[in-house]
Amino acid sequence: MRGVLEQLPHMSGQIVDGTRHEKVLSYMRLFLASDAAVEQLMSWNTLRTLAECLQPQSDMRVTATAVRFLGDAFRARNGKVLWTAVHATQIVEWVVDNADSPHALVRVAWLHFMCQASYINDHAYAELLDRVDYPRLLLRRLLDSSYFVVASACMLLGRLFHVNTIDPNLSALIEQLVGRPFALQTSARKAAVLATAQTLLLLKNKDVQVFVHRVFAQPVLEPYLYDVDRLVRDRALDVLELVVLDVDAMGVRGLVAALARRVDGCVVLRCLAAVVKQLPWNRCIEKGEARRLGLMIANMGVSLLLSIHPAVDGSDVDTVQMQITSSGVDTTEAPITSSDVDSIQTPITSSDVDSIQTQVAKAAQQSPSASSMIACEAARIVREHSQTTFSAHTASSMCLLLSNPRVQQHTQLVQLVLSTLLQTLRLAHNRTHVQMVPRLICTFAIRAPGLRGVFDLALELLGSCNAEFVQGLEHAIRTRIVDVEWEARDTVLEFVTRAVREHAWPCVELLVTQQVVDDAVRALSDAEEYVRASAAYLLAAVVERGDEERARYVSEHKHLTQSDLARLVADSEAFVKRAALDLVHALGTRGVGMWIECLTYRTLYDLADDPDFEVRVRCARILALLTQTSPVNTSELQSTSLLLEMCRDSSRYVRAECLRSLRELKQNTPDVDMTNEPEPKRVYVGERTDLWEKLRNVDLAQLEASLSAEHLYQEALDTQVARELMREKSDANAGNNILDCY
Repeated sequence: MRGVLEQLPHMSGQIVDGTRHEKVLSYMRLFLASDAAVEQLMSWNTLRTLAECLQPQSDMRVTATAVRFLGDAFRARNGKVLWTAVHATQIVEWVVDNADSPHALVRVAWLHFMCQASYINDHAYAELLDRVDYPRLLLRRLLDSSYFVVASACMLLGRLFHVNTIDPNLSALIEQLVGRPFALQTSARKAAVLATAQTLLLLKNKDVQVFVHRVFAQPVLEPYLYDVDRLVRDRALDVLELVVLDVDAMGVRGLVAALARRVDGCVVLRCLAAVVKQLPWNRCIEKGEARRLGLMIANMGVSLLLSIHPAVDGSDVDTVQMQITSSGVDTTEAPITSSDVDSIQTPITSSDVDSIQTQVAKAAQQSPSASSMIACEAARIVREHSQTTFSAHTASSMCLLLSNPRVQQHTQLVQLVLSTLLQTLRLAHNRTHVQMVPRLICTFAIRAPGLRGVFDLALELLGSCNAEFVQGLEHAIRTRIVDVEWEARDTVLEFVTRAVREHAWPCVELLVTQQVVDDAVRALSDAEEYVRASAAYLLAAVVERGDEERARYVSEHKHLTQSDLARLVADSEAFVKRAALDLVHALGTRGVGMWIECLTYRTLYDLADDPDFEVRVRCARILALLTQTSPVNTSELQSTSLLLEMCRDSSRYVRAECLRSLRELKQNTPDVDMTNEPEPKRVYVGERTDLWEKLRNVDLAQLEASLSAEHLYQEALDTQVARELMREKSDANAGNNILDCY
């Protein structure tokens, strides 16, 4: 560490890779975790070294690194000692002189320094703030052209408000920032206003909250929500979400009434989605009332979706609910009609909701693209509501939409509707509506990303559902496993593998039928390598965790021959080899199938020399299994010699597997005397000794010592950082690779 600090002022300016400096800073920050870090830094006269990094001719990246490290050191144990010592050096003068540095990196580092020093907050810190005229300085930094500078300025602003709740100087600064008419504000000023509001709202201080809600009242925030710049609108929505947390019911009523007067349908719906998202966590509205408010807005979103995409076959929500009920599923909540919505007693009147719905519906009729965008925004409203509240009406409506061919043509809308339905089903009381899950799997419009979400829900339900659900799931799996899209086939196989490994076998016995195994075996010959790998992993899981009957069915399958296994093990893709070796190992561990016959010495030799270390790990595991098998069947494979040779592998993970295997062999071998450890002796693979003599000659302690990460990297940390990381030895930009580091 001392060598790194001493080399820091001389770090080469020819280094082009800027991440090199971040790595040096990360390395130095690790040192600060020590309890005696500050005392050690003081004994090394580190302040003098860091002051050398602040010279005018210094590389700005080195300067920024030194300033940020010094700021972090103030937060270490006894950091106040270092802060006091800083005031006896020229560092404080540098801080004052470079508050308005022309370099963005230095400005960010300066703000970080002041933010970290604010945790000390003594008289010296207050004087330093006054010397740099901090209100005007913060205003300049909030209006900075660099996003990182603005973010750092917001952090410092938050710290200053935390230290001194209502600072008159800072209050005047914010009022000045917000006070300029919106039409005259630049994009930078708009970003500064919204960033400041978001920072102060996140402080969760009552006095600050009152101040913010007064300065950033609804009329002030509203024009930002409709700005032409999408980034400004998105930031304004983030602020709106925080504002909703602390407004009463009448405030929500005023917001909805204001939205009803707007004509931009997408923006109105985005604002309503933000309101619905935060209503359950509102600190000023009673929980029941907040739920009713969210329910009214969510039902408006459902109505919009159904009006934009009506059912082509004349079906409606009531019909879908009747189908669900007839399938034996209890619907604990009746559908919500328009009369029910009108009867809800909330500060939001039905006229406000009707006005918004009418205006948005008209906007959706302008063009197909507008209709698609508005449908997606309406789906987001319903999705936010479904995060905390179950509604049978929502579940039935989303199911109806997914069956609509017009909806199925829009991938984004399908994803939104599907995620809403899945979250609604997760909140269903007594696991109601679960029969929808197999139906969703059979919906081919749901592609692989959405299918994963359905399978995640099915995995949650699998352990607590009846046999009828599992059988329906098995039928759905067999339907989608022949999908023309390879991602879907792969997703199906991955789901069954997870189900077998995460649940007890009795829970999945009806799921992994012989027909499913047949489909998995056929998938071993799939044209897509990912599908082949997933099929092999599934069969390995069935062999490992299945009952004797199912494991034997896999091993004796007529389409899983010795040549099929050999072809998989020799596949050109490394991840297919891994899966194939897992299957071979599972067959060997279970003692079923002709697993040895698919291996030859040449195959094992190639696997032991494979570029992929995970393939070599699995090869070592199989070699150990072969060594424990009868030598009559495995002598020609020379598994022992190959296993001992792999103890010298370059990967510590491979060596760790060899160590585990050798220890297990010694423990299972009564002929080996474990009481007297032999002297370390180099193993020559070519020695014509028997297996047990070879095992006695292996120095397991030395092999274990080579597995430690500290053992591997300690030398690099001690020598290479100062010699190679801090400077360039030859031509400019030589060795500038982000991986050239500890």
